[in-house]
Amino acid sequence: MMDSDVDKRPFAEPTDLAPPNHWSDPEQRLWSSFRRGQELNLHGVNPVTTNVAGPDHWGPDKTIRAEVLASLLLHSPPQEPGRPNRLILSGARISGRLDLGCSKVAPFSLINCLLEEEPILNDASAEFVGFTSCLLPGLSAVRMTCNGPVWVTRCKIAGNVDLEDANITGDAVFRETSFETSSRQFSIDLGGARIASDLALDRINANQAIHFHNASISGDITFTGATMNCPGEWAISGKQAVVGGSIFFTKNFRCNGAVNLEGAKVDGQVVLVGAQILRPDDIALDLDHISIRLGAKADRARFEGTIRLHHAHIGCQLSLSEAQIIRCGGKKAILADHMIVDGSVEMEGGFRSEGLIHMHGAKIECNLSLAESRVLTDKGPAFTLDAATIGGALFANNCELQGYLDLEGATIIGPVSLKAAKLTTNSSLALDLRRADARGGIFATEGFSAQGMISLADAKVAVGIDFSDARITHSRKKALDSAGLSLTGNFVCNRIEVDGLVDLAAAAIDGDVRFADATLTGVPLEEASRGTEIDPFRGGDWRGASLRATASKVSGDFNLRGARFTQSLVLDSATVQRAVHLDSSRLEGEESTALAARFFHAAMLSLRLKTRPTGAVLLTSATIGTIVDDANSWPEEAPIALDGLRYESIDTELTIKDRLRILRQATPSYTPHPYEQLASQLSASGQDDDARKVRLAAIRRSYEASRLPIRAWGKTQDVVVGYGYAPFRALLIFLVLFAGSALWFTFAPLACDDPGMEDLPLCPIKSNEHPTWDAWLYSADLLIPLVNLGHENSWDPTGISKMVTSVLIIAGWILTTTIVAAAGRSLRGRS
Repeated sequence: MMDSDVDKRPFAEPTDLAPPNHWSDPEQRLWSSFRRGQELNLHGVNPVTTNVAGPDHWGPDKTIRAEVLASLLLHSPPQEPGRPNRLILSGARISGRLDLGCSKVAPFSLINCLLEEEPILNDASAEFVGFTSCLLPGLSAVRMTCNGPVWVTRCKIAGNVDLEDANITGDAVFRETSFETSSRQFSIDLGGARIASDLALDRINANQAIHFHNASISGDITFTGATMNCPGEWAISGKQAVVGGSIFFTKNFRCNGAVNLEGAKVDGQVVLVGAQILRPDDIALDLDHISIRLGAKADRARFEGTIRLHHAHIGCQLSLSEAQIIRCGGKKAILADHMIVDGSVEMEGGFRSEGLIHMHGAKIECNLSLAESRVLTDKGPAFTLDAATIGGALFANNCELQGYLDLEGATIIGPVSLKAAKLTTNSSLALDLRRADARGGIFATEGFSAQGMISLADAKVAVGIDFSDARITHSRKKALDSAGLSLTGNFVCNRIEVDGLVDLAAAAIDGDVRFADATLTGVPLEEASRGTEIDPFRGGDWRGASLRATASKVSGDFNLRGARFTQSLVLDSATVQRAVHLDSSRLEGEESTALAARFFHAAMLSLRLKTRPTGAVLLTSATIGTIVDDANSWPEEAPIALDGLRYESIDTELTIKDRLRILRQATPSYTPHPYEQLASQLSASGQDDDARKVRLAAIRRSYEASRLPIRAWGKTQDVVVGYGYAPFRALLIFLVLFAGSALWFTFAPLACDDPGMEDLPLCPIKSNEHPTWDAWLYSADLLIPLVNLGHENSWDPTGISKMVTSVLIIAGWILTTTIVAAAGRSLRGRS
């Protein structure tokens, strides 16, 4: 009997004991197999693997009409005793439309079957639905309820599978199924579906999206080995889905299109290990607002396009180790602002990104690791973590960033480790830690390099900062900006090379500052000719300096041993509680100032430099406990400013002559303070002779700076009594004048012309009223103007004696006034 003949007969329900006699032999056999719960195999070829859709391969012996199949599934004959209620059909062609909608359907499994039309199970109620190695034009099962699994495995589907709002108690399995779905359709639509177990999509091959918006899957979703081919479109879309297990995109998962899990809730993991998701210049993976309880892994994955993680909440860990994110166009590689990760984030071991990684305001409970990663951007930042919180460490050892690392306002509980990292940028910044709170310290050593400014301005750092052996280049600009830094620990930059300014203005460092053997090129002063650039954070011109520590406070040592400063070292208004060491250093700032330490405070300043400073040394109003210097400490010709400098002691190899030369150079316009400070220090240390020499030099300088009459008077005092510091010289002059005058008046060939007075050398003024002549008393009365011995006004010298008398009177007054002036100066010096 031919199929056409069977089709013309009226349809009849099967009886309880036998199928309708007008059914074809295969259909009657199917009836019998169904009663026994056994498979009926019509031995048709596999329509998926063999291109045999024509009638030559699907004759009447392999054909089952759809209405016969529906009759068995909807109006089942009684099973033989002890036999399961199921229909298993293999190797058949199902002709017509299999419509099981709005019905209760017996469990069935179709294997190696060719269905001519799309089966319909809309609003059906089933126990098991199975299609294995079948060729389907589609499957419509909207709102279907299945109390068991739904299997669509190793099939080939020319349309779409529509399971929207379906309710499946068991698994939904689509393994190894391929789709050739027309555009504007989903290959699989599970929107709003409820699946009580797993959704398996392993090794599927789909040309349109897999859609499961608002679906609820109690088990895992697996895309292991799947291939999605939706260029430029959403290939997998599960917005607001709820997943009780994990989602796996593994084992060579390939997606030419995007994956969207925005707002999904996943109790397990999202695993993309080794996956490829390609949507160049657009969003490739959208995980915005997703909640993943047990973490996300995308190790060795490749993304062409952007990954979005806005406000995502990920438990345990987010891992992208060895992953690649490329071809992001003008977009960012990762957008993860305000993301929360309850564990660590790992982007290490060869991780590579060709776009910005944006994690503004993110919260990472444990560590963030960028070790051995590469992030490349055309301009601006490479990695933004501004206002982020990292509960552990930030590891970026051996990483390479083309673009700056933005940590402005971030809080990092553990260390920030940038050992051997390489930061290059085409903007002004290389590392931005402004206002950051780095509680575990910052360590950028072992060859760390940065092209661009590193800013620690107003940051708060504990444990310490270490840039030893680093190289920072920001030519003619600020290179290491630590203005306003608050540090508990040491600031270590030994052997650092900095092309640009190191700025520590207003920093507060509870520990040491160490720049031993550093090379600090600084910013040339000539740049100011282009317009003075004012520091926007601290105010004031900062050009012409290699290191600026204006108004900084250091509780330990400031170690600059062996360092080289090609521009000024500025310590104005800084306070160092212990010592500043400049031993073997080179101060080469010759354009203006080599060392500016005005109003500076330190327990010790060691200035035993390797070579003489080439610029000025300014210590105006500084307060220093001990100054350690030698011949190389002071410039030969450049200015020295010591006015107002206070110190307690000097440890030096210089002679007093050298020190006086330095003081003369330091006071081109005489000021007394530097001399008095040195003299006081020498007196306090028991070097009274040297103290007198200093004070004498100071007095001489004071008269040298006066007008001609005062200079002459000063010269007289210098000759007579050495300004009070050579009193025996006055006594000697007095004795010489006294003895000489006495001898003159004793032996001079002179005699009085008055009668009866010829035996006297001088005539008395009153002949009847005069003392007895005594040449010694007369000489003393002339030389001592403040004492009247009764002789000076009793005798009347004439001739040469008149001139001798005048000389003695004038010399007496000069000696007296100079001695009195010197005595007063000496007393003032001792008080």
